[in-house]
Amino acid sequence: MSGQSTHLEKPIIDVVPHIFRRPLLHVNPTDSLLTVATYLALGPQIYVDGLVVIDNHKAIGIIGGRHTIEYILYHQKDWLHAVASSIMSQPVLTLEADRLLINALELFGKTGFAFVPITINQSVVTTLSVRDVLRVAINSKLETPIGELSSRAITTTINSSIGSALELMLEEGVRSLILRDNHRMAILNDRQILEYLLSHDGRKAIASKGLEGLYETEIGTLSPADALRVESATPASQAAEHLLHVNIPCLLLGDDAIVTPWDVVMKGLGGWSA
Repeated sequence: MSGQSTHLEKPIIDVVPHIFRRPLLHVNPTDSLLTVATYLALGPQIYVDGLVVIDNHKAIGIIGGRHTIEYILYHQKDWLHAVASSIMSQPVLTLEADRLLINALELFGKTGFAFVPITINQSVVTTLSVRDVLRVAINSKLETPIGELSSRAITTTINSSIGSALELMLEEGVRSLILRDNHRMAILNDRQILEYLLSHDGRKAIASKGLEGLYETEIGTLSPADALRVESATPASQAAEHLLHVNIPCLLLGDDAIVTPWDVVMKGLGGWSA
């Protein structure tokens, strides 16, 4: 049995113990959407792939960045009055801490949402995301070249509008876009857009002009970071080390392919096809 397979066949509590040492970030059903979105939009200070909605120690829903962005866009006038229970996805699936890590990956593959609340005696104690499993790729020294795990890059130009970038993200079901600016390649992810939507300028644009305000604002105003380029022969474990940094949502291979935490974990460790 390979090193990574051995890790996948171990209990979650044993193979990713770090998730049990951090505070449980969660929201209550009556917490405002503004509170939810602020957690999800925070940058280098903290990284949250999703939030669990808890009532009486039980998970009753989960919320991701996509849920939040879509709600803000489709409820432009009254989104500030929304609460967590009105945007959460349910029913929510949870895993006990003594379940195998492979069970978590199977759940990720089934739901397409790379985030799951972890319970002990049916009470939520922490959460597991696909980013957390990057450490397993590192520890197991996953040598698969990332060129074999990559995904097609979804690209646009840096002078495109925020509205068109959001539309492209939602249509393609991706969290990151590669932006072309002459010879420069930059990355825009959903967290940056959510941060803008919550900012004074973003809220003002939506309140006064609705979606049109987003189509009048160029992506470049968000100051997207340069994409980190890597060679296609780079081992997946090395790519995972890069992707652990909260400001690196994906890696760029050439001009037309990217590698994300999902690619490394689900394709590299779990053996899921693209």
